[in-house]
Amino acid sequence: MPNTSSAKKALKQSQTKASRNRRFNALYKETLKAFQKSLASGATDGLEILAKLYSRIDTLVKKNILHINNGSRKKSRFAKMLKAVSVKS
Repeated sequence: MPNTSSAKKALKQSQTKASRNRRFNALYKETLKAFQKSLASGATDGLEILAKLYSRIDTLVKKNILHINNGSRKKSRFAKMLKAVSVKS
């Protein structure tokens, strides 16, 4: 339990940021699962879901939840996954 007023404020800020991060990470994971499901089923809407996934990643980068290079790496790998499935079909 924090003793000083600044420690109390820091705790409150930390909890707020953690809550916000959990929300955005949950949205990202939800979209990621939809993307993986579309890849597995061979659905044709993979490109649309990839665009949504890119948007989610860009949001995480903008809000400093992900580092910009981490976001770029994820986007590159997801595009590579989609290309591998589309070439295979």
